[in-house]
This record gives sequence, C-alpha cells and structure tokens, in this order.
Amino acid sequence: MLKLFLFFLVFSSQVFATSLQQTQPWLGVAVDEKSPGGILIKAVLEKTPAEKAGLQVDDLITGVDETKVKTRKELMETLRIKGVGHSVQVQFQRKGKSETRLLKLEALPDTMDLMRRQLLGKPAPEFSIVKVADGKPIKNLDLMGKVTILEFWATWCSACRSAIPRLNQWAKSHKNIAIIGVSDEKEDVIKNFLKIEPMNYTVAMDAQGKIQTDYQIASIPAFILIDQKGIVRELTLGAGDYLEGLIDQAEKLASQP
Repeated sequence: MLKLFLFFLVFSSQVFATSLQQTQPWLGVAVDEKSPGGILIKAVLEKTPAEKAGLQVDDLITGVDETKVKTRKELMETLRIKGVGHSVQVQFQRKGKSETRLLKLEALPDTMDLMRRQLLGKPAPEFSIVKVADGKPIKNLDLMGKVTILEFWATWCSACRSAIPRLNQWAKSHKNIAIIGVSDEKEDVIKNFLKIEPMNYTVAMDAQGKIQTDYQIASIPAFILIDQKGIVRELTLGAGDYLEGLIDQAEKLASQP
C-alpha cells in the first residue's frame, strides 16, 4: 500500500509539474518589429512597467541589460529569462538619441482583465476604418449619438462564423444600433467570404491592424459596446451567452433617452 501511495505521489507530481508554465513577464507595449535596428513601440498601455518607466510611442527598443534584441520573439525570451519581479535596463533610441530606463518586470495579465483595465468606462479610442462595400471611411465622430457594437473577427475564425447568423438576425430588428465587423484581412479575402456567408451589417477593413492594437484585441471574436457618448460600456471575448449578455446591454442603452 505504501509503495502504491509513493508511486501515485511521484506520478501525480510529474503530471502536475508538466502542466505548469513559467509566468510570462511583460512591458505593456504594442510593438512593430519590422522597423530596422530594433523594436518600434506603437502603443504604451496605462499602469504598466513601460508607462511607469517613461517609455513612449516611437521609442525603438534595442536591448535589455546586456542582451541586444531585434525581434518581438527575442524581446519576450529575454524578459522570460530575467523573470517577473526582477528589474531590467531597457535600452532604446528616442529621436536618434540612445537612452535607458530601469523598470521592474510584472506578470502578463489575463487578456480580459487587460482589456477591461484599458477600455471599460473610458472614451473609445479613435479609429478610422474603411467599409468593404463602398470603400468609404468610418470614424468615431460618425457614430456619436448612436449605440455601437464593434466586432473583431476573421474569415478563418470558426467561432466568429458561428456568431454571424445571430448578428444578422439581431441587426434586422435593431436599426438604431450600429454593428461594425472589423477584420484585418485583405479586401479580396473578405469579399470572397461575404459571397458565401453574407453579413447583414457593416463590414470594415483594418489593413494595418491599428484599431486592433488600440483596442487591445489579442483574440477573436471580440465585441466592444460603445454608448451614444462614445464611452466603452461593455466588452467580451467569444460569442454564445457572452454575446447575448452584451446584446442585452446594447438594447438597454439604446432605450435610454
């Protein structure tokens, strides 16, 4: 019996150990790794190590401590080796001048928690996207005074496709609420998809992925509910019951004077 218990203890410990992963540190920035010479910061999130250290948009990260980094993968691996709780010197270029900032690494937060922290109850980040149907732009100001649902989706996403029939149905009976499906795919890919799977609401392109970066979209489908004054009132990842809850809130907002 003791041998059996010891075997179970060792086996369980091995299984448990293999399921664990090291906590991933982060800086709290969105980056463009295609820039020559380093990693270009496209956005700095609030209350993150990067913001606390004074990093800014357009800073070009070139190294961490003694390690040079040129890609996002290299940056993440270097931070992982350093580990959460450790302080590092981030080397970067700002307007052609070399600088460093000392910052303390924090754990990568949950995706939903991060989105809520950055967006909920705040003015929706400005955007300018293009309608697939006619090539005309859509901007925040065009939607003021109207409840809006931003849907982030892609043609290859099965969960996104499963939400289309419900959104089509709902859009027909709620003309006073704007639904905008945003994809970062190419125009021909989206148009070919719409020939097979019509979407009876506005479909727009974000070819550069800027709106996805500004809205902290890390997975899809994602839905952002914006009220008549341009404030983010709710958000969710996934469809099904989560989408139904967001739709209920949209209806309540639209019924308010």
